[in-house]
Amino acid sequence: MESSQLPTFSFNAYPQTTEPAVRELPTEALEQLVVYRREERFATCRQHIELHRRAFYKLSLFGEGGGTFTLNDDVLTVAPRSILLVKPNTALSWHLHEGPQTGLYGFFSPDFYNAGLLPAYQIEAVLAGGAPYVYHACTPAEYAALQQSGEQLYTQQQHLEKARLYLRLLLTDIRNWENPTATASHTAPVVQQFLQLIEARLATHEPALALDTYADALCVDAKYLSALCRKATGKSAARLLKEKVTTEAKVLLTGTQLPISDIAYQLAFYDVAHFSRWFKQEVSQTPSAYRTKFTGYK
Repeated sequence: MESSQLPTFSFNAYPQTTEPAVRELPTEALEQLVVYRREERFATCRQHIELHRRAFYKLSLFGEGGGTFTLNDDVLTVAPRSILLVKPNTALSWHLHEGPQTGLYGFFSPDFYNAGLLPAYQIEAVLAGGAPYVYHACTPAEYAALQQSGEQLYTQQQHLEKARLYLRLLLTDIRNWENPTATASHTAPVVQQFLQLIEARLATHEPALALDTYADALCVDAKYLSALCRKATGKSAARLLKEKVTTEAKVLLTGTQLPISDIAYQLAFYDVAHFSRWFKQEVSQTPSAYRTKFTGYK
């Protein structure tokens, strides 16, 4: 089990290694983009990083190596020759496989990627379906193309305009690997804003369980919002909200030592009995049973 709360790291406070970086980048670059080689000693990922959140995107190219990654309540086995993009506020931990770890990993802010782009082409549209990450195991040809763009990104990271172009090129194929349904509709931006608002409130411990609260914040009617969600994702707004809250509940139950009563309060339930009934309806287990089963499995 983890500490009482999940740590959330800002861009330039993310723990990479106990050793300082050999090279220094401009302050502006550190606030927008930074790229490391996985095999270099000063930038090597720790073998095992506990559950945490980041206030930025993380992009990883795995040449050799890989590992087991936990992303919210998903467990993902990352293979060699693959790419993983993780969105901000995702609860993330990993355990790397033994042996060489090669490739690149980098962090970038949404504003850096989105500069000058129309909404349909911004980074949020890449993950428009609400998934916390995109993962793709590449063919040799696919990975060779990604590796070429990644090397240019690494080389040009101190030249932000050039680096931005290579980052966008690197992520272009993600649109084809991800289900394009959500990006196909002109209503998707409102749905994206809805999902982002839920995630932001959960991350800042200011969630709301009432759909009207989100509809009001987005200046739309709740029924209209639900219709937009169904068109873009096939699910109602209420169902999407429940799924997000359920995922956060699972993360807090298995990734922290918070008492269940505190988790209930943090997620805006009026008491622990209400939370327990709600969670059991969604997961078919009580919160305490779910926590016990998960920690027993670990």
